Amino acid sequence: MSNVSSPVISLQEFHALKKRCGRQVGEKYTCFVAVKNDDVTRTVVNSVVGTVDLCVRHPLHGETYPAEPGNTPFYSRIYQPDQPKFGYLTNVCVAKYARRQGIASNMLLLAIDAARLDGAESIYIHVHKDNLPARRLYDHVGFKVKVCHQSS
Repeated sequence: MSNVSSPVISLQEFHALKKRCGRQVGEKYTCFVAVKNDDVTRTVVNSVVGTVDLCVRHPLHGETYPAEPGNTPFYSRIYQPDQPKFGYLTNVCVAKYARRQGIASNMLLLAIDAARLDGAESIYIHVHKDNLPARRLYDHVGFKVKVCHQSS
């Protein structure tokens, strides 16, 4: 997770989130945020310990598996509403000091439940093949490898 204690960085994070959530009609974006629950008084930004973004939508024309947001050609931005919706999880992050406490697992499970409630029949997430901690986490939550792309 990036260092979000700086007002400049938190503003950048806010604008990035706003941009991600301002997508086309037919896409539903949700950002889940985990915060500290203790008696210490702090700003909201300094209370954030984890986030995950969820998009629920129909597949795009020619799409077998979801592409990472922003990486699809403009001409293929045509939805196939006759195809089942899917959920796509991105930007999973937990502050270093808060890792290995079940925060990421709980956020992912919550996001999966929300995707199902929004009509998603499948849930996808991209992960780099060398990111073993993330791959173990996703395996623990129940994800299975569908496609393995080689880095060029």
